[in-house]
Amino acid sequence: MDFKYNTLIKILDDLCKNAPQEFISYHNLDTSEKLIDARSKAFIHLLLEVRFGLLKFSQREELITDGPQDGGIDAYFIDKDNKKIYLIQSKFRANGENFESRSMSADDLIKMEIKRITQGLHTDSRDVEFNSKIKSFIEKYSNLENHARYKFEVIFLGNLKNYTENQISRLTEDFEYEIYGSDRAYRELVYSLCCGLHYNPEEIYITLSLLNKTNPLLVQTVSTEQGNFEVRITFVPAIEIGRMMHHYKNSILRYNPRNYLTLSKNSVNRKISESITKQKNNDFAILNNGITILANDFRFSQGTGRKNRGEIMMTNPQIINGGQTAYTLGTIYDKYKDELDVIFDDKEVLIKVIVSEKTENLDLKFVNNISDATNQQTKVEEADRRANDEIQINLQRLIFDKFGYYYERKKGEFYPGISSGYIDKSNIINREKFLRSYYASKGFPANARSVGADILFSKNKFKEILNNEDDFEKMFFFFLIHKNLLGLKKENWGYGVRYGKFAIVYAISLNTNFENLSVRDYEKEVKEKINKIQKKWKDFEDYLKKKKNNFIYFGEDGDFDFDGYYKGKTLTKEVEGFFVKNKI
Repeated sequence: MDFKYNTLIKILDDLCKNAPQEFISYHNLDTSEKLIDARSKAFIHLLLEVRFGLLKFSQREELITDGPQDGGIDAYFIDKDNKKIYLIQSKFRANGENFESRSMSADDLIKMEIKRITQGLHTDSRDVEFNSKIKSFIEKYSNLENHARYKFEVIFLGNLKNYTENQISRLTEDFEYEIYGSDRAYRELVYSLCCGLHYNPEEIYITLSLLNKTNPLLVQTVSTEQGNFEVRITFVPAIEIGRMMHHYKNSILRYNPRNYLTLSKNSVNRKISESITKQKNNDFAILNNGITILANDFRFSQGTGRKNRGEIMMTNPQIINGGQTAYTLGTIYDKYKDELDVIFDDKEVLIKVIVSEKTENLDLKFVNNISDATNQQTKVEEADRRANDEIQINLQRLIFDKFGYYYERKKGEFYPGISSGYIDKSNIINREKFLRSYYASKGFPANARSVGADILFSKNKFKEILNNEDDFEKMFFFFLIHKNLLGLKKENWGYGVRYGKFAIVYAISLNTNFENLSVRDYEKEVKEKINKIQKKWKDFEDYLKKKKNNFIYFGEDGDFDFDGYYKGKTLTKEVEGFFVKNKI
């Protein structure tokens, strides 16, 4: 299962393909050497785009220094806002096994001449001149103001194994460092790009009108079971929310029960849109319920040097309610690019900002309670309400890390990866099928087939089924069983594949030992289990037709009602009775 590495390659090749033609080293890759070199540089592009939000190819290419006489520095990034300079050393591997197992060598590390470069020297320790891009970095650094405020950090883009912290510190000349090994690269670069979570909104600034606002900001401290929270309430220009949503999309909806794509499928959007596009007055400010945002920090200034203009700064904001409103404002912003001032024309929307310094440490139950209590504008399905449950967040991470599959806890959240051709749809795990498959494996094949989605995802039933994330390997295995049954010819199975897929899942669960089953064996084991049980399934159906308690399923025409049977109460007991005795 090299799904993660293959996805990485698709992303890197796409970055090369979309490079402007004048950057010839990314095109005409007719030899393996040229291809590897291009992908190696594209790997650095991926880091610069996802980690630092550099969306334009030319912006990123300017920062790549990789080549002869680069002083061991392959790229850099100067963060003027946070007063930090990142020096990047990268090592790409040409196949998945090496990418995940091989480490940078000592030879790679000792090439770094960080102090000579930061001291403004134009030659390396052998007195050979650095290349032009390193010299360009030296010039940029020398032109910065307040050098003493800047900190340096080295980013190793690749595995760094078998070295102690002291050894790495010596090699980096005691600068701070961080490592993007294969696991982190997959999770924070590949995965984040595929679900549109890579435009991290660390700080967002909103300009607002102070006209007709006697008290532009309501401030109150609220005491809760999670501690005290400062709450800020104000009206902001609708165009500012549209701009914010247009740029950040899913990245600003992490705690929302729905994502950017599924927010589009709602009839409420048209009414919200019309209240902006077809009305000239500011009715929207009163008629709309507003937007609730969770943020680490909130600052407001009335003194901006412009008459009747104030400014808000929010750190790490996340929309937990009002996503439908924010989404619609974002689509209006996209649609009316050439007439934004006319369309929005001083229209405002109410925002309520809950300020917590450590949103990551908040109890997810608390965040979900806020979302549930305030999400009254449109109906939220039970499956969406469970989307941010901790166990699903953990399952999503565990399954991707081990198997490279994408567990879709929010509908459509991987649309960016699918639409770009990075992810194959067959690697997306449907949350409902996943839950039903595991429910069946636990001894409830009839219920897994017949129970409605709202009941399945209701709070108590959901927690009853997914009660232990440590079983994620078993959950994934039984999902694969169900997934592989979907494409089989029905005539080879009697009525099993047509009506009894969850019964087949349960039967296989009775005959599966997970000890010593490696990741690479899962697909093979699934196919072998299905092939073995297929040979016995018609015998099982003949067996159950002979049971006296099943005579009720025979119709007047003498046909057996398999549709009804596979939803019946005796199914579990009879699967056990047959397949414990007749092992596969």
